[in-house]
Amino acid sequence: MNTVKVHQPTCLQDFALQPNSKYKLESILDLTLPFPDNGVCGIILYGLYGTGKTTLANLLPGLIDTAKSDPNAQNVHPSFIVDTTEPNFDVHPCAQGQNGAQLTQQIQNRTQLISLNGSGYHFVILDEVDNLTEAAQAGLKAIMNKPHVVFIMTTNNLDKIDNGIANRSVLIDMNMSTTASWLPILRKVYTDAELDSPPDAALEQVVTAGRGSARTIFTDVVMAANKAKKAGQTSVSNIANLRS
Repeated sequence: MNTVKVHQPTCLQDFALQPNSKYKLESILDLTLPFPDNGVCGIILYGLYGTGKTTLANLLPGLIDTAKSDPNAQNVHPSFIVDTTEPNFDVHPCAQGQNGAQLTQQIQNRTQLISLNGSGYHFVILDEVDNLTEAAQAGLKAIMNKPHVVFIMTTNNLDKIDNGIANRSVLIDMNMSTTASWLPILRKVYTDAELDSPPDAALEQVVTAGRGSARTIFTDVVMAANKAKKAGQTSVSNIANLRS
C-alpha cells in the first residue's frame, strides 16, 4: 500500500499555474476584476489532458463564493483563499447522451430558482464543454445572459468552443507553466511524507518529462517517495520517469 499521498488542492497556490492565468484568477478572487459582470459570466479552463482543469473547476465555486460572501477573505492574499462557505454547485460531464439541448434546458430550469449560496450565485460546472452539440452550445449562450449564474467550463479543445461562449468567458490557459512554479509544490510532497526533497535539478527533470501533466508529474514523485520509504531512507536521491 502506498504510504505517500498528494493532498488535494485547497487554494490557487496549490496549482502550478501560468503567471497570466494566475493573475486573472487572483483578480476575480480579490474582486479587482468584476465577475460576473459586463456580460462575462464564464471561466474556461483549457489545456492538455492531466493539467488539473477538472480539479480546479470543482474548487472554484467555493473560492469564488468565499471571496464574494466571507468578509474575512479580503484580508487574505487571493492565492491563499480557501473555501469557507461550501456552496452548492451543479456538475455536468458533457458526455455522449448528456450533451444536447436537454442539458441546457435542465440548466435553464435549475438557474431560475433562487440560489441559497452566500454570494447569491448559481455555479454550473460543464466538464469537457466542447462535447456539447451545436444546438446545446447555442442554448448555453442564451443562458449565459443571466446575471446571477457563474459557468465554469473545461476543455481540451478551445477551438471547438462557440465564439459567443468564449467571448462571455475569462480564458484560463492550464498548459505547462514554468518549472520553477512546480518546485515548491513537489517539495511539499516530500516534506509532508517526512522525507528530504531531492535536488531541484531532479525535480526539474520530472517536470520536463511530464510535459505539463500533473498526473504524470505527481505519479513520478510519489513513486520515488514510496520507494525511499520502503527502503527505510530519509531522503530521495533518484526519480524515475514513468513516461520515459
